Amino acid sequence: MNVTGIEQGSYFLGRLSSVLGGRDLLPYLGELHASPLPRRFEEIVADEPAFETKRFTSIWQLRLYRVWVYCLVRALRPAVFVETGVLHGMTSAFVLEAMRVNGRGRLISIDLPSYAETGPANRDGYTGTLPPGREPGWLVPEELRGRWELHLGASLDLLPGILDGLDRLDVFLHDSDHTYETMRGEFELAWPKLAEGGALIADDSTDNTAFAELCERVGRTPLLFPNPNEQLHDEARCGLILK
Repeated sequence: MNVTGIEQGSYFLGRLSSVLGGRDLLPYLGELHASPLPRRFEEIVADEPAFETKRFTSIWQLRLYRVWVYCLVRALRPAVFVETGVLHGMTSAFVLEAMRVNGRGRLISIDLPSYAETGPANRDGYTGTLPPGREPGWLVPEELRGRWELHLGASLDLLPGILDGLDRLDVFLHDSDHTYETMRGEFELAWPKLAEGGALIADDSTDNTAFAELCERVGRTPLLFPNPNEQLHDEARCGLILK
């Protein structure tokens, strides 16, 4: 039987529901299907030559990763969410949209910009850059920015001060430089600060052993997600553990 990316994504949302104690995530998926977010992305990229032809006829075209992160934020209703790695800001926008619907939450993002003029900031081999003249998070709609703080710089330089200034941390998401040194360093800083029941998310979690070592060290079995859009995607990519 041929399995589509949508069917695969639905299966993994069921797995996420089990990890979250059986919470019903389907209403959140329905919200996304009715959300203005895909249309807002189209409006924002309309005058950007590299993106102007982008059209989103299905929420799944924006990938399972962002769908399940949205559902997680709706379910956990975090007061404080810290992410490293922003680039265009599409994942940030999904988090902020979930917070808007929740009526609560603060997103603190850290990004070392990969400007078109200076090239990729990552040391992990990723070559993506911002469009010329654009700033990190340029895809985040203006109406969602009231809950957002964006800090520019290397995550390991900025994260200690940011975490020290927080009373609590409910969700931490790593999506910055996917080198072992950066991932291990971020996890060592974020895990002790994370509230009980909070979530730690690692994108590209299998690029090196840092996430697996964290899971072993803290005694957690991760939920590993592929990242399909409407097409099947077999490779485990994103990882989630709860504290």
